[in-house]
Amino acid sequence: MVTIALAQLKGVLFNKNLNVGRVLTTIQTCKEKGVDYVLFPELFLTGFSIQHEIEALAEPVDGESIQTIQEKVKKTGVGTILGFAERYENRYYNSAVFIEKDGSIKGVYRKIHLFDKEKEFFTPGEEFPVFHTKAGNIALMMTFDVEFPEMSRIYAMHGVELIMVLNAHNVPYQPHQGIFLQARALENQVFMAATNKVGLEGDTLFFGESALISPEGHFIEKGGNNEEIIIASIELSDVYKVREEQLMKYLENRKGKLYSRHGLI
Repeated sequence: MVTIALAQLKGVLFNKNLNVGRVLTTIQTCKEKGVDYVLFPELFLTGFSIQHEIEALAEPVDGESIQTIQEKVKKTGVGTILGFAERYENRYYNSAVFIEKDGSIKGVYRKIHLFDKEKEFFTPGEEFPVFHTKAGNIALMMTFDVEFPEMSRIYAMHGVELIMVLNAHNVPYQPHQGIFLQARALENQVFMAATNKVGLEGDTLFFGESALISPEGHFIEKGGNNEEIIIASIELSDVYKVREEQLMKYLENRKGKLYSRHGLI
C-alpha cells in the first residue's frame, strides 16, 4: 500500500523562495497525514510562464532550491516529485525531480512533448525513466505528454504500475484532462495520478481537477477548482489483479510485428 498526495496548489510566478516555502509546508502537512509521496504540478518551483526569465530562474538538479527540499524530505520521509526549470549542459529542460523518501535524488524526467511556445525555450527530453520504489514502479509525464498514447504504452511495457503526471492544464482544456487520464489508465491497465495547477497566473487560468485513476479507468479521487491536497492510498499490485481478471488483455494482444510493418513500434 502506498499513500499519495496530489498537491493542487497555486504557485507564484518568478518567486522561487515563496514556492519553495509552500513545498516545505506541504511536505510537513503530508508527513502528519501519513503520506508516502507527494506530487506537485508542472514547473511549480518557478511558475509556468517563465519564458524570457528562464536563464535567471533555471537551476541544476543539485541547485540550492532542490537541496533545501531534499533536506526536508530526509527529515520527514515524504518522497517528493516536483516540477522545475532545469539547467543542464548549457540547455534548459522542463523537468521533474523524483526525490526518494530518504532525501536522495532518484532521478529526473525531462518533458518529451513540448507544447506550443515551450519549444522556443526548452529542449525536449529523450528518456523514459522508470523509478523503482519499494511500493512499485513509477514513471512521470507532464501535461501534453498524456495526449500521446505511445508514451504510456512504453511505460506499461516496461513494468510501470503508476504513472504520475505533473500538469499545467489551463482553461479552455478542462474537458480534455479527465478523458486523456482515463484513457491512458484503461488502455494500459495502470494507475494514473495527476496534479494540476490552480488559479490565475498572468492571463492564464489553471483549473485544477487533479485526479487519481484506477487501472480500470475509474476516478478514485478527483479535485475541484481551488487549492487542496488530495490524499489516497492504493495498492500498486492491483494492476496485475485487473490484468488477470479482465478479458481486455491489451498488452498481451498487441501486434508488435504488424504495427512495425506499418511504421509503428
